[in-house]
Amino acid sequence: MSSKLADESVLEFIFEVKSMIAELNPVLTRTFKELGLTCVQADALMALERLGPVTLKELATHLVAESGHPSRLIGRLDAEGLVTRAASPQDGRAVLITLTARGADLAAAARAARAPLLAEFAERFTEGRLDDATTLVREVRNQLEGH
Repeated sequence: MSSKLADESVLEFIFEVKSMIAELNPVLTRTFKELGLTCVQADALMALERLGPVTLKELATHLVAESGHPSRLIGRLDAEGLVTRAASPQDGRAVLITLTARGADLAAAARAARAPLLAEFAERFTEGRLDDATTLVREVRNQLEGH
C-alpha cells in the first residue's frame, strides 16, 4: 500500500473511532442521567462493583473517561453517600474506596440500564468481529502510548 493510501486509511480509522465515541457518549449520558448519574460516575460505581474495594490509583486505571482528577470524582461520590474511604489495612498510606449500599444499588441500576445497549451490540456483531475490533483498537492505543 502506498504511503498516501496508508495515511488515508489511518485517518479514516481515527475519524471512525472519534465518530463512534461522539455517537456513544450522548446515548450513555441519557441512560445514566435517568439515574441521576454522569457517565463517569456510573463508570466508577460499576468499576467498584466489579473490582471490590480498591485504592484510588487502582480505580483510576479503570476510568478511561475521567478527564479530571479521580480524587475529585471520589470526593463527589463520597459526599453523595455512594462510596466510603478508609485506610488500607495492608498499607496505612493507601486509602481503600468501597461502595456503600446506596452506591451498590446505583451501580446495579447503571449496569441494568446499560444492558440493552450491550445486548444490541452483541446481537448486531458476532463475538469474533468485536474481539478482532477490540484487539485492533488496543494495538493502536498501545502504539500511541509509546509516543
